[in-house]
Amino acid sequence: MTIARRTFLKSATGIGAASSLGAWQQVAAALASDTPDGAFGFAEDRVPMNAANLCPMPTAISHAVARYSHELDRDLSSANRRRIENMKEDARTTVAAQLECSADELAIVRNTSEANSIVVQGLKLGKGDEVLLWDQNHPSNSLAWDVRAARDGFSVRRFSLPMNAASIDEVVAAISKEAGKQTRVVSFTHISNISGFRLPAAEICSALRRKRSDLHIHVDGAQTWGARHFSLGNVDCDSFSGSAHKWFMGPRETGLLFVREAKQAKLAATVVSIPWGNEVEPSVAGARRYEALGQRDDAAIAALAETAAWHAELTPQFVEQTATAIADQLRDALSEFDAPFVSSRHPDFRSNVIILKASREQLRELPQKVFEHSGVITVATGGLRMSPHIYNTRDHVLRVAAAVKRYRSLLGDT
Repeated sequence: MTIARRTFLKSATGIGAASSLGAWQQVAAALASDTPDGAFGFAEDRVPMNAANLCPMPTAISHAVARYSHELDRDLSSANRRRIENMKEDARTTVAAQLECSADELAIVRNTSEANSIVVQGLKLGKGDEVLLWDQNHPSNSLAWDVRAARDGFSVRRFSLPMNAASIDEVVAAISKEAGKQTRVVSFTHISNISGFRLPAAEICSALRRKRSDLHIHVDGAQTWGARHFSLGNVDCDSFSGSAHKWFMGPRETGLLFVREAKQAKLAATVVSIPWGNEVEPSVAGARRYEALGQRDDAAIAALAETAAWHAELTPQFVEQTATAIADQLRDALSEFDAPFVSSRHPDFRSNVIILKASREQLRELPQKVFEHSGVITVATGGLRMSPHIYNTRDHVLRVAAAVKRYRSLLGDT
């Protein structure tokens, strides 16, 4: 791409000038173009391909965070603070529409770990109760349960799944049979950050409901929200968590917790502060009780509203289709030289989290070697992990694939 073209794109997406209200429209246009990286400020020799951990914000959204912070510092009057704080409701309403749930079922928290923690700490559990977990859950949805179980005396049991599963029915049956008479909670990660395996969440929840209608089913959507079109109207879980700093490409320390209306009375809030109200019963509606966390970064939450707006403009379906196409290009490029995959290539289970086999010893150096050769950032999680997103281009894919091919001998056997 020419310097003139890149200069134009950066100006059009707010990189060359201060962001303004409505910058989300330019971000959406850039992300729908053939040069989506123009909406972002990362250097071409430092290309992020680690969406499973942290995504860059579009530069216009970074500017929005700074702008709202400046506006608060300039004017801390109640009226100005309320104006910016009220944008939380704009974010909530827009995200709820994308997830196909009620706005009163969404709490805007700080990240997936905090959302998971509310579920872990907020359910009433004791001796004789069992929590059933996938053994690939994130620590905030795994170790956190062990810590609480040690205190309160309930049991935690984990199930494994065959990574070479041939059908959705096989996976659903394997999980459904694990739920026993003592099981009170089933909690699983929708997409594993250590294998990239994508569970058939809707089918799992449906099977568990048929077996035990009283279960609390929690889905960790850290690798889902912002990457895939996920309908909480079609997935019969009781709670769902996500982080804006990952695939949603939003401000850091903003995330969400969905709690279905019928289960809110059974899931206690774990922090009670502003804006709970002045009585034992919360004065805020619905899931807002779970975000009574005291003073927040209101500028980041306001910018979340703009992030949600350009996701709405693009649509979750478009983002999934575009990001999946980039991931498929990377899978194809790696397959050309017989790269050893950890992550499934089965269409029902694959995701944008792509992991290759490598020994622990080689992983100490391999991401750095790939970076030095390609200028693309990968990580050593579950193997050599690459998680491309909508801002990555075919050029990025070819560069990182060429670097991995160069160091093919350092990868594991097929």
